[in-house]
Amino acid sequence: MTVSENTSTRRFVWPADYYSTPLPAPVLPRWAPFGCGAVAVVVLIMVFAGGAFLSSGGFLEVMDFAIGMTVSEMTGQYAADVTAAQKKSLDDAVVLLRKNFREEKVSIVNLQPFLERLRDASSDKKITPEEASLLEDIARRINARAQARDHHGDRRQPTRG
Repeated sequence: MTVSENTSTRRFVWPADYYSTPLPAPVLPRWAPFGCGAVAVVVLIMVFAGGAFLSSGGFLEVMDFAIGMTVSEMTGQYAADVTAAQKKSLDDAVVLLRKNFREEKVSIVNLQPFLERLRDASSDKKITPEEASLLEDIARRINARAQARDHHGDRRQPTRG
């Protein structure tokens, strides 16, 4: 005597039943794994190329570009009570700061206080006279430190091994 089994109510699927059923329809097209692999290879190449660019002086260029863009946006954000002399003085200090940064007289660590104040000042889309004078003071201090290092010969020299 045999008892017919109802496979829909059975909780356990026997391996023979699993392997004897037809294959399910694929979820992804056949080319998808190859496409994803190709994209991964392209991303890896871009990461290595970007690292090579940044390590060969590209970081200075990118930071200089970012500072230049932020400062150019800042010119349209001055409050009405910021005088033309303040604007010119701040612009001159920033131009010298960028020059010192490009010539590696100022490191990114020394530039950090200026960048933080610049971000804070431009976050509300309005540069007040107090913010302009504070930015100028910070830029002048950083530039003075760069000039002092230059005159005293404290610039780091590359080591030879």
